[in-house]
Amino acid sequence: MDFIKIRDVHYKEGSPVWNAKNYALVMFNCRGMNFIDLVKLQVKDITKDRIFYGRSKTGDQLSVRITDELQEILNFYTEGKSKDDYLFPANYDGSTKHYEKYKSLRRRMNGHLKTIAMDAGIEEHFTTYTIRHSWATIAKFMGIPTEVISEGLGHNSLKTTQIYLKSFTNHVLDEANELVVG
Repeated sequence: MDFIKIRDVHYKEGSPVWNAKNYALVMFNCRGMNFIDLVKLQVKDITKDRIFYGRSKTGDQLSVRITDELQEILNFYTEGKSKDDYLFPANYDGSTKHYEKYKSLRRRMNGHLKTIAMDAGIEEHFTTYTIRHSWATIAKFMGIPTEVISEGLGHNSLKTTQIYLKSFTNHVLDEANELVVG
């Protein structure tokens, strides 16, 4: 999947699809952050040049250096907020009481991602989960060791990461074959 193409589509500032694009870029810049972790971010999770957050699935604490692209997006969402405010308008506190709200947010986000994919000319299925796979796949093609990718994703098992990296499309494999056979 050519995730990077979403950088080239533009939407009206503040529109739902504009926010969805920003959320996708934040997730990507945060090493494929899960959507549930994104919507739980608070301003206080940002310290100097890093974002610190607890991964909902495992409870592990992750620390991600803030890239230039990420900083630009964060500047917009932190403006005028106190440290205890949620970073993004989702305001999901992670409680089971509000889990239905989270599922509704994720459904809407995936709908917006479908629009973004069409506008960017991305033919593959594009969801919040795809962003995570895209980060891992791009990292693998850049020659980053699987162990590093695994830690970047916050996986507790190298086997989980290997499952992620197994699912290459025929297009990707065809390109790899062309490189090998000349």
